[in-house]
Amino acid sequence: MVASSYPIIFLGKSFVSPNLGTALLYDGFPTLPGYNNSRASDVKGSDIGAIMWAFVPYGSAQNHALVHDLQLPLWDRYNSCGTPLLGQGQSMFGDPLHLLVIISNSAAWAWDIKFLLAKWLFAACLGLCAYSVTKHLPGALIVSGVTPFIGFFLYRLNHPAFFSMCYAPLPLYCWLRLAQARDRRSVTGWVAALAVTNLSLMSSGTIKEAYMLLLSMNFSGVCVLLAAEMSWKERLGRLAGAAYAGVLFAMITSPVWLTFTDSLKTSSTQYDNASAFQIQPSLLLGAFDEAFYRPLSKERQVFNPSANFIILGGILYWLATLRQHFAKRTTMALAISGLIPLSIAFGLVPPSLIMHVPFLSNVAHTDNTFSCALIIICSVLSGAGFTVAAKRLKTSEGRDDLIVAGVLLFALVFSWIGFGQSVHRQVYGPDQTLTVFQLGQSLRVKPFVWAYLVTVLSSLIALGVLTRRALLRHRLTPILGFGLIICVTLLLWRHGLHAEALGFEDYVARPTVRVDLQARSDATSAVHSAQINTPSRSIGLYGNLFPGWTGVYELEGVNGPDALMNPWYQELINLSPLERLWGWRIFVTQNNIAAAQPFLDFLNVRYFFSPESYRKELSDKLTPVTQADLDVFESRSAWPRAFFTDRLMVYDRPEKLINAIQVGDGRPFASIQASDLSSIQQPERLPSELAGRSVIPATSYKLTSNNTAFNISSSGPGVIVLNEAWLPKDFRATLDGKPADVIRINHAFKGVAVSTAGDHLVEFRYWPRRFTLSLALCSSGLVIGIGSAILGLCRKPFTE
Repeated sequence: MVASSYPIIFLGKSFVSPNLGTALLYDGFPTLPGYNNSRASDVKGSDIGAIMWAFVPYGSAQNHALVHDLQLPLWDRYNSCGTPLLGQGQSMFGDPLHLLVIISNSAAWAWDIKFLLAKWLFAACLGLCAYSVTKHLPGALIVSGVTPFIGFFLYRLNHPAFFSMCYAPLPLYCWLRLAQARDRRSVTGWVAALAVTNLSLMSSGTIKEAYMLLLSMNFSGVCVLLAAEMSWKERLGRLAGAAYAGVLFAMITSPVWLTFTDSLKTSSTQYDNASAFQIQPSLLLGAFDEAFYRPLSKERQVFNPSANFIILGGILYWLATLRQHFAKRTTMALAISGLIPLSIAFGLVPPSLIMHVPFLSNVAHTDNTFSCALIIICSVLSGAGFTVAAKRLKTSEGRDDLIVAGVLLFALVFSWIGFGQSVHRQVYGPDQTLTVFQLGQSLRVKPFVWAYLVTVLSSLIALGVLTRRALLRHRLTPILGFGLIICVTLLLWRHGLHAEALGFEDYVARPTVRVDLQARSDATSAVHSAQINTPSRSIGLYGNLFPGWTGVYELEGVNGPDALMNPWYQELINLSPLERLWGWRIFVTQNNIAAAQPFLDFLNVRYFFSPESYRKELSDKLTPVTQADLDVFESRSAWPRAFFTDRLMVYDRPEKLINAIQVGDGRPFASIQASDLSSIQQPERLPSELAGRSVIPATSYKLTSNNTAFNISSSGPGVIVLNEAWLPKDFRATLDGKPADVIRINHAFKGVAVSTAGDHLVEFRYWPRRFTLSLALCSSGLVIGIGSAILGLCRKPFTE
């Protein structure tokens, strides 16, 4: 692990460095205050935005909720006028390693420690899995030693899927030990460990990867248990114990998955349309080195994960000696269970079938998601290959094994080369056309990839030959040792992190400088000072004050990279003059600010962050606040966060609401969709004409992570509007201490009705609809689980 991550440990580099390519506070590098290093690294399409724009801010929001507000981190008020945090299903809350990130307020050093510990855990646990299967320490040590160098860590350089992948071997190891346990105490201990490791995997920070890995690893574990050498009574008894632990696991984790599934039902995502991406089977060579996927992508970008060629060597030797493994039930059970992720990732299962399976149909990236499960299973099976190689390479059969393995390797390479270079001849007849390549076309394989292919093939073959020679001599000479080191280095070097590109910028990962992610900004500090008792939202021009990153500064924004999006809010955004990118990012430029300002006023956007170069253009439209690291401008016409009004416009379609915002008089108003009129009592008392309306802003705001409270005066019957996102059944409101019905106002926001004049105290509290039930289930599961574990561990042990 140290060798694969030495720039992080020794040279001050970071997994969460903004110079990996993410604009944060500023739209250029350096992108944060407090450092002056502008050298950025090209990560060739690796998704480095998710961790910086979503998960680092999530960590800050969780710290603020737990430490400052003494509340559970349920709601994220900093993105999209408010959005679920725990309900996203990927906040990492519940991951034991994430506690360090929360305590540190999402500091870069804490994230780096978490990444390093996760990678160590991944390698160590895969080695333990291999040892459990083979009982061969050298083979297990090889697996542990080479798995920090897999292509997955180039594909997901710092993505949250990094943790899902690293935690995935944990439940598999628990299943292996459960199948091997010889007394009741051991069975109880490994069943309990299975529940804990599944909890870590579920809370790792992703939905697609975590949930599919959870299903895949537990399915493999069940296969191993069913194949174990014991009576069916014993098998079924242990399976029943694991099922019992699964029920307790579901109860304990219900605040996560139940809140997520409820949020999913009322949200829109970028994966709502069923789809299934798969890998061309001829590219199977790429599953062991992602460089051989890259010719399919533009600019040599990464787009699927891989293991490495040493793992491939173990798999090839295992296949070459397959008859030796038929009697090894655990190994064969693992291999059979691996056929499912292999079939889904590489197209044996038709996409039309995948798209008819609930939840799986919305994963979309079935290629990389199930490749992750395949990498883990192949890594363990490679340990079985190394084990049999240690026994057979020093015999006469070893030479034949190497020949068979070489033939299998040739088949993989042949398929890869043939896919890129061969095309079908023209077919004559009605409606017969070529759909992939035209005559004379082929994949553009860069010279580096051809040279790299020759290098790794030569190194892999030499590794097998040198290992056989060392085993035949029963000793390792200096020349053989040096040759083995050279071969291993050539096979693994590209998959580690490097301080410099070494001339191979496009094919290696080079982390950049670690910085203070919470460094003070004079511009954001000025806005905080101006917002005392008057909450508002902020937006940056172009890439400044990047969406999502606003949460690090505790500034509320109008969008963020959340997986689950509010569909009512998105309807308004789609109809607005704001520009949109990547499906989720909305932004404003100096060219469209005049058209967008009425809508931004409606969203309670008061402050605009801009570089100095646009100072003159913005000064004509907005009021200057400060000139600091960024210029800050104010819109004096921004709507208040909460207000009372005595009129209620009725609209049928959101287009009418947008029109009233864009061409109206600029003053706040309340509106309700005709289909929701029944949700407000006595709507006939409130005139729908907006002319002559009374608007009274709220005062004395008190904002916490999950709650918003304020004082307000009403002049008579009317509506109190809170310009924060609405979700059905997830908010509780009180009016002067008494429960009040929450109404959907202005299409995506919320309010309460008042019937009399007077001064009022209003409070809105986010509490997911079944969160009380989930807490009860969690508490019951913990009590039952701890009691069951104590009972199982204290009972008199038995020996089979």
